[in-house]
Amino acid sequence: METPKQTGFKHRDISEYTKDWGLFGKVDPTVFIVSAVFLIAFTLWGIVDNKGLGTVFGAALSWTIKYTGWLYMGGVFFILLWCLYMAFSKYGQIKLGKPEDVPEYSNFSWFSMLFGCGMGVGLVFWAVGEPLYHYMSGPTYAGDPASTSAAEWSMAITFLHWGLSAWAVYVVIGIAMGILMYKKGLPALVSTCFYPLLGDRIYGPIGKIIDIVTLVAVFFGQCTTIGLGVMQLSSGVNFNYGVPLGLGLNIVILFIVTAVYLASACLPIEKGIKTGSNISMICTVGILLYMFLAGPTTYILNNFVNGTGLYLQNIIKMSLWTDPVGQTGWAGGWTIYYWAWWISWAPFVGLFIAKISKGRTIKEFVLAALIAPSFFDMIFMDIIGSTALNMELVEATKGVVWGAVQNDLSSAIYVMFDMFPGAVILAPILLFVSFTFFVVSADSATIVLGTLSSGGNNEPRTSLKLLWGITMAVAAGVLLVAGGLSALQGASIVGALAFTIVMLFLCYLTPRILREDYMHEVEARPIRVSGSKESASV
Repeated sequence: METPKQTGFKHRDISEYTKDWGLFGKVDPTVFIVSAVFLIAFTLWGIVDNKGLGTVFGAALSWTIKYTGWLYMGGVFFILLWCLYMAFSKYGQIKLGKPEDVPEYSNFSWFSMLFGCGMGVGLVFWAVGEPLYHYMSGPTYAGDPASTSAAEWSMAITFLHWGLSAWAVYVVIGIAMGILMYKKGLPALVSTCFYPLLGDRIYGPIGKIIDIVTLVAVFFGQCTTIGLGVMQLSSGVNFNYGVPLGLGLNIVILFIVTAVYLASACLPIEKGIKTGSNISMICTVGILLYMFLAGPTTYILNNFVNGTGLYLQNIIKMSLWTDPVGQTGWAGGWTIYYWAWWISWAPFVGLFIAKISKGRTIKEFVLAALIAPSFFDMIFMDIIGSTALNMELVEATKGVVWGAVQNDLSSAIYVMFDMFPGAVILAPILLFVSFTFFVVSADSATIVLGTLSSGGNNEPRTSLKLLWGITMAVAAGVLLVAGGLSALQGASIVGALAFTIVMLFLCYLTPRILREDYMHEVEARPIRVSGSKESASV
């Protein structure tokens, strides 16, 4: 590993700023204790006064969206352009690792883990509802509600929210973390990325604050996902098997999911997360093929081509539309909210995909982690969403799925599937897919939380991962019972504001970190001189 040469910076071994906590191994006491105190206090607040907690963070969320929405919109679009620049610039040839390193996972397994960790359950939750929401009450540029224009724009807007921009947010963190871990031999911490700017101060209060903010953001985002995932699975079990919705069902599902992802956390990635991701991806492809053939196939194809055209033609307009005159609130409720949500997930997903991407060039990493999953998300949303939208446009089924979306969004996809032959088989497969995506995401989070709290140790102790996994489940369960999940989700979005600024700094710092690597790894690469058997260096 090449230790960076930076004026005012001296690389310290992890053992210099961590303590041995016995069973949990090396732990950064400052990051761990401060984060734990804050998270416990937040959870207790949600138990004692969830209404007050919701009011405070609801107001903070409204303020954030109203007064800083421009930063989210402009920042995410800039990040997308930056990712494309990194892929096709001179830095694209640099590997996340040594020049001789090769990828550790096959393309299929790598993509499956990437997809399961980065989106997974969210797609199942929104695939039916989002296109219908944009059709019934979309932005003003899409035309009148429930019009032909709104129907055509609905899929393009959905592609915007689940496409290139969302994955670009993850890629920024992934590139920076991959360089630190596999090329520089530095701890896998966001604070470490700031060494060209802060020098040794990354080991001081400023660096600790960055790492604490990152850990809390990951914890909040994953707890919210656990809570919402439990509700999604509960709705599926209720709709398909008649088990009454309620606290009892939620607790049972939470217990089962927690037990499985904790068991997976005890296994190496190639046996736990990799296996679960591969199985869920195969099942997902099976569901999509069935729906494509059993559903309105021609409409699905037409809508995909049309939606992709509108998306690519208008990506700049849609990405930067803040609705400054009309101020209908749509941008804040949808695009800005989505960007903040993806940013709140960026530390977790970005660090994890960096961990599984050793040996890939930056160009390969960007194109594979940006374009491939975006394209798959678009296919998923188009097949499921277009089927739902077609039902709303056809008089015989008009109002059925839309009514289900308004009544209970998490069960709408099961209502739609129930209208197709083979629903008895399809429904449990969908439940299994949701379950495995859920487990993969939570298992990945235990690794990231363990890494962040152990001073950037790339292989945190299993006991430390289990501690964080149990803590996430307890916090999510308590807030689910107390009704504090919406406040937790609001806190995640508000916290994303600070991390947006961190990510913009990373866009500036990452090329600086790579300049020396470019000179040594790419410019010095031997090339063959025409007409000669000798090699020369550029």
